[in-house]
Amino acid sequence: MNILRKDLLIILLLTTLSPLFFYKLGQSSLVSFDEAWYGSIAKNILKSGDPINLIWNGQSYNDHPPIGFLFIAASLNLFGDSAFSVRLPAAILGLLSLSLVYLLGKELFGRLVGFASALALVSSYWFLFRARSGNLDVPLTAFFLLTLLLALYSVKNKRFLPLFSVSLAVLLLMKTLVPFTIFPTLFLIFWKRKDKDYIKALVFPVLIFIGWFIFQFTQDPLFLNHYFLIGLAGVNMQSDYGNNLRLMKEYLHAGVGKWFWPTTLAIFISPLLKEKRFIILSSFFIIFFLPFIFSQKGHIWHLIPLYPVMILSFFGLSYVLMKRYIRNQVIIGIMILGIAFYFSFIQISSIWYQFIEIPRYISDEEILSREAKKYPFDYYVDSESIAAAAFYSEKIVTRLRAKDLIPLFNTGKKFTLFTYQWRLDGADISKSSYQIIKKDRDKILVIRR
Repeated sequence: MNILRKDLLIILLLTTLSPLFFYKLGQSSLVSFDEAWYGSIAKNILKSGDPINLIWNGQSYNDHPPIGFLFIAASLNLFGDSAFSVRLPAAILGLLSLSLVYLLGKELFGRLVGFASALALVSSYWFLFRARSGNLDVPLTAFFLLTLLLALYSVKNKRFLPLFSVSLAVLLLMKTLVPFTIFPTLFLIFWKRKDKDYIKALVFPVLIFIGWFIFQFTQDPLFLNHYFLIGLAGVNMQSDYGNNLRLMKEYLHAGVGKWFWPTTLAIFISPLLKEKRFIILSSFFIIFFLPFIFSQKGHIWHLIPLYPVMILSFFGLSYVLMKRYIRNQVIIGIMILGIAFYFSFIQISSIWYQFIEIPRYISDEEILSREAKKYPFDYYVDSESIAAAAFYSEKIVTRLRAKDLIPLFNTGKKFTLFTYQWRLDGADISKSSYQIIKKDRDKILVIRR
């Protein structure tokens, strides 16, 4: 009971960091990709009542499985149509990730490492940024952590296997293909565990995924190619490996900031100790990271699931090495926490005014698209902000090219159009053929007379 109280106290202490995730979360409008895109898909789930056949802008969407969109849909249903609601699931799971990192660190190395790692994770620039965004990266990271944690618990106590199985199923249905990188690490954790219960716990989530996969394939025979096209993201054995590696290194560096060099060194040095706990972390890093060496299409946010294992490796290795040479546990604690607090404070201070303490901003797309929602006409958008337009107007939106402007007006049908005055003037569109119903900055919403 005392052990549980200590853990609850530390988790409660970590929740004091919640303002980093929730403060001014809905302060700005959703950006078109991916926030408004995913929010629009979630809205369509609520409209159709169908959580399997995802729809975006009137067409089938199958870039990713449905679980992440169900989280957003649930938030929209509970808290209303807002940017806050779209971003809330990622923020909640971001905050939860701190507790998961603490518990994972505690399981592998002890409370000190777990707590220090949680502090370092929250100060990682792109982790916190994406935790305040309506995306799937931080939810994916949270379920990677939860699945690894429950796998370790299950080795000690099989009662955790059902929870592990559910977590793995959610993970597999969170994003396309990338969740499968966890399996080699799970096999390492369950090594020599040949009990049928462990096999069932691994097979059950895979069967759920296969069921979803087969259903999608029956709906669209091209789904198989699409799934691997999205999941492999440009993987090509003829790619420029050196350039890809440099790019990913830069992304990782930008993502974790000052933690990059110590954590990267720890990932590759720690396995030399030949301890299974370090090999677990490093194996996950290598298997997850390897495909990006063969792709030019990796992005900075794709690497976010690597941050926790890098940080845990660093603090775990530091703790193990300190124990060899410093016998005073208090001194070790001061040194570990000193490093965690010092660098975390520096990094959080540097990003506070970049995307947390920000002025309220409502985009042109939100203002004009909410107005367009009031009119029962087709909606055309003369910009790249089609996803935001779809989310805020709740209409099927057509992207208009410059060459299509004159033919559209020549149809004579009524429509609403998000555009620019200079664009209409440049195309010699008669002012008598349209009415401006809303303006915002340099953009206008017009209706065909």
